[in-house]
Amino acid sequence: MKKLLLLFLFIVNVFAMQKMDKLIIAGPVATVSHPFFKMIQSGALADVAAKVEFRLWKNPDELRAILLKKEAHIVAIPTNVAANLYNKKEDIKILNVSIWGILEIISRDKNIKTIEDLKGQEIVVPFRSDMPDIVLQAIMKKAGLNPKKDFDIQYAPTPPDAMQMLILRRADNVLLAEPATSMAMIKTGSFPLKLIAPDIYRSVNLQKEWGRVFQVDGKIPQAAIAVVGKLDNQIATRVEEEYKKAVSWYKNNPHEAGVLVKKYIDFFSPQAVSASIPNVQIQAVSAMDAKEDLEKFFQILLENEPKLIGGKIPDEGLYFK
Repeated sequence: MKKLLLLFLFIVNVFAMQKMDKLIIAGPVATVSHPFFKMIQSGALADVAAKVEFRLWKNPDELRAILLKKEAHIVAIPTNVAANLYNKKEDIKILNVSIWGILEIISRDKNIKTIEDLKGQEIVVPFRSDMPDIVLQAIMKKAGLNPKKDFDIQYAPTPPDAMQMLILRRADNVLLAEPATSMAMIKTGSFPLKLIAPDIYRSVNLQKEWGRVFQVDGKIPQAAIAVVGKLDNQIATRVEEEYKKAVSWYKNNPHEAGVLVKKYIDFFSPQAVSASIPNVQIQAVSAMDAKEDLEKFFQILLENEPKLIGGKIPDEGLYFK
């Protein structure tokens, strides 16, 4: 009898779930978006959407426009932006956190290992007040350094611009996120091996520095996927399920992942994407399971720059259940 009841409820749920004509997913060029391409290619969401479309956002302004205009149902987003929008009463819920480590400072000086080693030097950073800048400045402050006085921080319009500055020798220290880091290493002949000294080095891993200065695990809940506006809970659940599967495929098939990403994002070579995967902390952790880590991260941001998360720690409404 119990089995019949469960079967009946399953059938009711299947028929109750309305299939969408088109599900729109938005994301940046960075790793957080890459599992979506596997989902689209394999038709993993065919049971909930007749068509799945990916929309690329290239900078924070484009992201905010997509969010405020509700031009996507699912978005890959920096976690602080999700918190900020939620605190401003926007309809957004985090499905999961997948990016826990992706940021490194690349330098021409092989002796640079910690943030203190960069004191007095110029650092090129993409996107002012976005996730790379937020993490960098929080580390500096916790290490007892003043970002404005102890460093010369220069901002690049986009990560590709920052990468080009490094490659063209217009900068000696650049903060990059994978796969841009691996792309820069390949373009300068610094990857994987070089008979003479490489032109650039992976010098400061920001996740490890975060762990060192804050005395916590070397991971940061940096990027999430989130629901924007109204979306059937069962469809949202299916997206979260398939994204988790796609993350596993992405990690275990670096060569195939590189080829696939190239079809959607022309900027990165397949080799750069493949090389980046071992250097990225990517793990799809459901919103509620990531809640404790997110709240610790938000607390640090609140103490450093409250406006980055909208002035307060978001309540449980931010987290998809």
